[in-house]
Amino acid sequence: MNRFFFIFTQQRSIHLKKIAMQPKLLMPALLLLNTFVHAGKIPKIDVPGKMYFSNQPFGETNAGAKTSFSSNEFIYGRLELSGSSIKEAFKVKEIKNHYFLVCEVEVLKDGEPVGYHISQNNYILLPDENLDKTWLNLDILPEPARATTLYSMTDDFTAGYGYIPLYNMINPDYFPSAGTYHLNVKIFSRTLDMYDREEDQDKWPFIQDGFDFTLREADIATLKKNGKAAWEFMEGNAFRYDKLPPVFSNPGKLTDPNATTAKVAAILKRDLPERNILKFVVEQYTGTLWYIVMDEYSLLLKYKYFNFHI
Repeated sequence: MNRFFFIFTQQRSIHLKKIAMQPKLLMPALLLLNTFVHAGKIPKIDVPGKMYFSNQPFGETNAGAKTSFSSNEFIYGRLELSGSSIKEAFKVKEIKNHYFLVCEVEVLKDGEPVGYHISQNNYILLPDENLDKTWLNLDILPEPARATTLYSMTDDFTAGYGYIPLYNMINPDYFPSAGTYHLNVKIFSRTLDMYDREEDQDKWPFIQDGFDFTLREADIATLKKNGKAAWEFMEGNAFRYDKLPPVFSNPGKLTDPNATTAKVAAILKRDLPERNILKFVVEQYTGTLWYIVMDEYSLLLKYKYFNFHI
């Protein structure tokens, strides 16, 4: 059968029971509790390294890094690891044909959580060429035409891609009023055990840092406009970052003059007007391309149609 392929565009709370103990045991116990219980969160594996932020895209270094931004600036991130690669430090494995990290953005005002507080489940596609590097550049609030990080709302990158977290967060649920906030950006990996089962959160490697962000009322409309433009730009270019199915590397050929690439493209455009088809290929096929329909006496050709399996 021949087919066309298209490219379209816990936290856990820890409950402590009262225990009886001798006074001499009190100090070690307090030290132990302080080590493992902090703000109700489970400790995780802190990846050695540092994150940087800038109002210009990073290159090969962290030059131009800063720690405070206004909402009329673009923002870019960079993480640098100490002594290990992205793949080693975050223990990433290929899941559903992809390598990825996860991004969370936390919003604080005067040191306290605000509104929805954390934007979660922002998956970052990792191209193969980044796995062995000791650094990674990221879009935080990028200029739309210069966006390069492919985010997705699902870990299989089949839906919700192109939405950049901080642009999505410009709404009253995260920023109820104008003013200066502190944003923490956490990059982590949901690791798997030897049987490819997701491990507990306390085993997820992460790196985190933050910056001050001053949201101005006068910038809201522009931020909304840029967020939509960045989404459209990344959605249209998603296929450039993701892996294509193997058939795109070894396609079949249409040699029939009545089924040329140009003619097939015209048919697809006619039948799928709501889609922007960027590329299509046909599988290798050795059967007939056309079905012939004769009259009731099998003498005259009534019509023929293209093999619908292709």
